[in-house]
Amino acid sequence: MIEEVAVKKEKNIPKDGDSFDIIIIGGGPAGMSAALCASRSKLKLLLIEKTLPGGEAATAYRIYNYIGFPNGILGTELSDKMETQLKDYDVFQSCETIYDISSASTTEKLVYTDLGNTYKAKAIIIATGLEPKALETEFERQFLGRGISYYAQSDWELYQGKDVAVIGGGNCACYAAEYLADIANKLYLVHRSDSLKAVNTLQDKVFNNPQIDVIWNTEITDVFGIDHVEKMKLEHIMTGQHTWVDVHGVFIYAGRKPPQDIINLEVEIDEDGYIITDEYMRTNIAGIYAAGDIRSKQIRQIATAVSDGMIAAINAIKDFTRHHGK
Repeated sequence: MIEEVAVKKEKNIPKDGDSFDIIIIGGGPAGMSAALCASRSKLKLLLIEKTLPGGEAATAYRIYNYIGFPNGILGTELSDKMETQLKDYDVFQSCETIYDISSASTTEKLVYTDLGNTYKAKAIIIATGLEPKALETEFERQFLGRGISYYAQSDWELYQGKDVAVIGGGNCACYAAEYLADIANKLYLVHRSDSLKAVNTLQDKVFNNPQIDVIWNTEITDVFGIDHVEKMKLEHIMTGQHTWVDVHGVFIYAGRKPPQDIINLEVEIDEDGYIITDEYMRTNIAGIYAAGDIRSKQIRQIATAVSDGMIAAINAIKDFTRHHGK
């Protein structure tokens, strides 16, 4: 009996000027799901991700609501598993940022990257996900990377045994607080309302963690430090009272927004900037599809992103075959 052994393939690296049948922009759950599904069609595929594989899912501490992992799974681990599975298939992959797409309404679309590369494609699946929403403050820009961050797992070793703060009250903020509380000496969760927006299970974990101190009805208004964050200035929304609190790090979770990387793509969007599609993930431009959190929809979870990616790939393949005969 011959035992079959799976051989992991090295990444196929694209070259400037290469042509592809489908280009997938975004390597999160939606993008990798689309790539996995489309790779079986034997079309020539390129997956472009500007950061680490897994997208925003890779920055999550532990994921509890994805089926198949009853005890939860680390975001990095789930992302690694997705990437490992994708290596078995013939998919070109590149770590670049897309700054423009032109000729989107024509048969051959052009994709431009920050590395000076231009790729051609018959179809494009946009699965860029979302990006952190900034507070748009001067202190935020001044101390970004020097004590202010949008990701709890960024340089976590710098905050071991230190006092840190998380700004926000949603699911992501509470996940970050739970993660950092195991590392830091003290964790302040600063929220501008008098109740958290996170699901009840997350709220219970926050309230029952002795390391977490929730500060209600409060906003961060300033940060002080020489070379690194040393203090944050808080203002109580009701009373206007100001308080300085010693912290070594401030993690901002003020929400997420659609990225602005693609500047010349005239797809239809809703009032919040999310791409509008039909149930087949088609946009208003032929050959352009959208999947995952970037799409205008009700639920944004890993499970729905994976579903979107597969639906987008299936219909991109059908449309491609209809128009190009492969």
